[in-house]
Amino acid sequence: MEGNKEDAVKCYEIARNAFDSGDLNKALKFVNKSIRLYPSKKSNTLLNNITNERTKSKNGNKDTNGAMPDFSNLHGSSSATESKPTPTYTSAQRDLVKRINGCKDYYEILGVSKDASESDLKKAYRKMALQLHPDKNTAPGATDAFKAVGKAFSVLNDTQKRHQYDLYGPEGLTETTRRHRRNSDSDEWENDTAEFDPQELFNMFFGGQFPNGNVRVFRRGNTYYYSGNERRRQNRRENHEQQNNFGPLIQLLPLLVLFMVSIMSNMLISDPVYSLKYGGDYTFSQRTDNFQIQFFVKSDFSKQYKKGSVSLRHLEETVEADYIEHLRNMCYQERVNKENLRRKGIYFGSKDMIQKSEKYPTKSCDTLEQLFKRS
Repeated sequence: MEGNKEDAVKCYEIARNAFDSGDLNKALKFVNKSIRLYPSKKSNTLLNNITNERTKSKNGNKDTNGAMPDFSNLHGSSSATESKPTPTYTSAQRDLVKRINGCKDYYEILGVSKDASESDLKKAYRKMALQLHPDKNTAPGATDAFKAVGKAFSVLNDTQKRHQYDLYGPEGLTETTRRHRRNSDSDEWENDTAEFDPQELFNMFFGGQFPNGNVRVFRRGNTYYYSGNERRRQNRRENHEQQNNFGPLIQLLPLLVLFMVSIMSNMLISDPVYSLKYGGDYTFSQRTDNFQIQFFVKSDFSKQYKKGSVSLRHLEETVEADYIEHLRNMCYQERVNKENLRRKGIYFGSKDMIQKSEKYPTKSCDTLEQLFKRS
């Protein structure tokens, strides 16, 4: 139960903030989750306050006759004949904008599954960003949809933010950021909470310019366009650079240098003496004297390393250190996977998932433990 206390505190903070902002449904959802994880007096108190407010809200939504008030004629009739401008967008663009703005789940916004890889996320973002960029899609709400796609990608493409989102949803990201800001005075956290710029993300993928379109720059919520004179000046500068015969050579020079350095490095670097895996030229099995770790060498190994020599002893020490480091890395990953599975089981209330986490195999950790017992 103590292991769930931290998650319970997070859920309580989300519930309390939702209650303060008037979102009683969200507050009720997370306070119940907090009580399931780790019951506390303050959680029960908050639950009572939420229940009372919900009761008052239901009773207060009716007028004195018990009927809901009618606001249909508050702003007058909508039958006034006004000339409507011809829309410059298609019905497909309008429907796409409505779908994105109506989504709350980041995976649903990008149209990917929860186990989507980094490559899948990038492909989905490229497709959606091109369809929703305000220079191409002029449907109402296109800018908000464009921002939503960028926000979804920026969260899901970040391993830490994606883990927080999978556990607690968007509220978990907001609460985590708020707690970081409250517990730290460093500039690092302030930069992490900076305003999200969807155009900056778009520029990273498409080089700062919409394909076959105008350049549009977002900054602090405002939109700026290049003027006609500025565009013509840029075109003249680009034409002048193209006329420079040395321009292509100068651009290729760094690539040529890197190519030559790569060739020289390959010529100087020799093959390793051993491999922990069987394959290729490494087909002859050897074992270290201390831990009996198996490794593989080439056919001429015995000519270079005589049995009982100092050089062979030093090589075996290197093999054992390399093998132990490999086990430690694998053991760490196994424990991370096991803990993630346990947390998901707690979050979704799945006993089967929690039992699977308890039985999750940690072969590398077991091998590492046995190895140190032998020493």
